[in-house]
This record gives sequence, C-alpha cells and structure tokens, in this order.
Amino acid sequence: RQIDEQMGELQRQQTEFSQITGSMREGLVLLDEKERVLSINPAAEKLFGADESCIGQDFLTIDRSHDVSLAIQDAMEEGHSEARVERGGRIWQFDVSRIGAAVGAVLLAFDITERETAEQTRREFTANVSHELKTPLQGIIGSAELLENGMVKQEDVPRFIGHIRKEAQRLVTLIGDIIRLSQLDEGDVMPRETVDLLQLTQEAADDLKTAAAEKNVSVTVEGKMVCLDGVRRLLYEVIYNLCDNAIKYNVEGGSVKMTVGEQDGKAVVSVSDTGIGIAPEDVPRVFEKGYTGYNGRGGQKSTGLGLYLVHQTAEMLHCRVSLSSRIGEGTSVTIDLHQEELGKE
Repeated sequence: RQIDEQMGELQRQQTEFSQITGSMREGLVLLDEKERVLSINPAAEKLFGADESCIGQDFLTIDRSHDVSLAIQDAMEEGHSEARVERGGRIWQFDVSRIGAAVGAVLLAFDITERETAEQTRREFTANVSHELKTPLQGIIGSAELLENGMVKQEDVPRFIGHIRKEAQRLVTLIGDIIRLSQLDEGDVMPRETVDLLQLTQEAADDLKTAAAEKNVSVTVEGKMVCLDGVRRLLYEVIYNLCDNAIKYNVEGGSVKMTVGEQDGKAVVSVSDTGIGIAPEDVPRVFEKGYTGYNGRGGQKSTGLGLYLVHQTAEMLHCRVSLSSRIGEGTSVTIDLHQEELGKE
C-alpha cells in the first residue's frame, strides 16, 4: 500500500510537472551527469526537431551545435553558461545551469528575436540621430569660425549667416521630432478641438512653401471642408510630415498634390508626389522607427523619424495609414479615420 501510495504521488507530481512544462513557451531540457536527456518539453521538441523517443539518449542525438555543447560542458564545470544561436531565422538564447554537484543540468531556450531586433533598431536609430545632430553643428561651427576670424568677404556674409540659420533650423526640427516621439511614447494627454482638415492641410502646405521652392516643387491642396473633433496638433504633425517627405524625396520640378475629402463615412487626406518612389521590398518597413533604407536612393539624409511619427500619431488618432509607391513614379500616402472615433477620449 505504501508503494502504491508513493507511486501514485510520483505519478501526480510527474503529471503536474508535464502540465507546467508543456505550457511553457521556453524550451526546457533536463540532462543527467552524462548529458543524457531526462525530460524535454514540447517547446524544446519543436526547437530541436525531436520527440519523446530522445529521452534516455545523449543530447548530441538531438543537437550537434558546437555552441550549445560547449555551453553544457561549461555549465557542468562552472555552474552556469549561456549561448546565442540562430535557428530557422529566429535568435535563441540558451541558459544552462548545473544541478547540484554535477548530477545533471537544466537547459532553457528563450526566443529573443524581438529583443535583438529592437536593440539593433535602437543602435541604428541612435547612430542616425547622432550623425544628424553632428552634421548641422559642424556646419554652424565652421561658418561661425570663418566669420569670427574675418575670413569671409563682406558681400558673402549674408550667405554664411543664412547657412547658419538654415542648419540651426534643421537642428530645431530634429530635436522637435525627438521630443514629439518621446511625448507619443509616454502617452501625454493633449487638448481636443474642432478641426477643419482642409484648412489644416493648407496651413501645412503654406508652412512648407520655402522647402518646396528650394526644390522647385509645386504643392497644391484640393478637396472640400471636412470638420471633426480631434487633436489639432497631432493632425497637423501627420499632414506636415507627409507633405515634407513628399517634397524632400521629389524630383527637381516635381509636384505634390494634397487632397481632403470624405469616403464611406470617413475623413480622408491623401498626399501624392511625383518623386523617386520606394522599392517594393522597402515599403513594409518605411513606418519603422529609425528605418532609412529607402532614403539612400534619392541621396537624402534622414533619421527615419518622419514616417514613424506619422504611424504612431495616426494610431493615437484611430487613423489608418496606407502607402503605395513605384520606383521613379512617385508615392501616395492616404490617411482615413472615422469622424466619430476622433471624438472619443
């Protein structure tokens, strides 16, 4: 009876253990002192392409990765070790810990793909922003030094001062983008009001007249008055950034058309340009933070913040952003939103 009770308790514990490990997203493998498999959960079976028949077999029968084998050996000797391995396009971290006085080891496998991707994006973003901050500062310092040392002809002074102003404005714009990005990430509450989308679009176009003139790009605003309840500042940021991009990545003598209207009960704003276009492989990533892959085609520099800010802001406003583009023909971006949703707190 005692044996039966003990066996029953062991069976209950085994069932409980299997249920717990079976629901884990992480891969779990228990090894004995000779590195034979004592237990393997479903997540680990999927990762290593194994099944329960591997129990009792040497770990090498299910995985011959040198990095993982070395991690197990190091854990047996030193108590703990880690390894990072790529499997099937995913990045996995293996944490191996020794059990007791080398009576076995526990191997845990974590999918860290998203974390690694986010870290890579952060590094690229930081590098881009640092470069963008450094470039105008160098221009400002260089021009100021020439003026300070009297090395600029009197007739050229206005041009150098204009260059300093232009680079300083570039810095202000960049810093403003970073601040707005921080505010969006923190979810700051912003005041709502009735907004005339047509008037707001014309305002953004007017504010970009100088940039358009420098690129010899014409900007037109068409459509009808559409009023809705929303955050004026955020709506302006979306439209302004879309128009700014349409001008920046346009061709000399190109055009930008901004249209405001209603369709299927939604307010719609579209911005179309005759610019350089975006390659099909880049289109899915243009709204990612810090992504600048497509910009190099036009010889333009960017921190990759503009369209990311558009996407994040649009989400806050319950907008849907769609983009279509063809290399050498231009890009069209459309934002649409339910007017009643803009009134929601």
